[in-house]
Amino acid sequence: MGRNNCTCQGERSKAQLMETIGQSAFAAYDTLLYMDTHPQDREAMAYYHKQSAIRQEAMEEYARRFGPLTMDLIDESNCDTWEWMMQPWPWERSRKGRC
Repeated sequence: MGRNNCTCQGERSKAQLMETIGQSAFAAYDTLLYMDTHPQDREAMAYYHKQSAIRQEAMEEYARRFGPLTMDLIDESNCDTWEWMMQPWPWERSRKGRC
């Protein structure tokens, strides 16, 4: 497990989510490079899709709990205001209750 083993109500911590996002993104991109020379490898394609789905799920959970990491995960349900920039910057967040 990662350095931060804290879980809040069974959810992954911020550090755990970031670790999952990083690992799955690396695996997916590395598999894409492999597929450049092995385009017919069905196992590689299935592995890529699995890692891509893991990354997407972690990105969506992170966005729900801590704010979006990319602009395609911004909640557009409130079209009257631009909420993303109103969230605290990472260095402005309190260290208390880090889960």
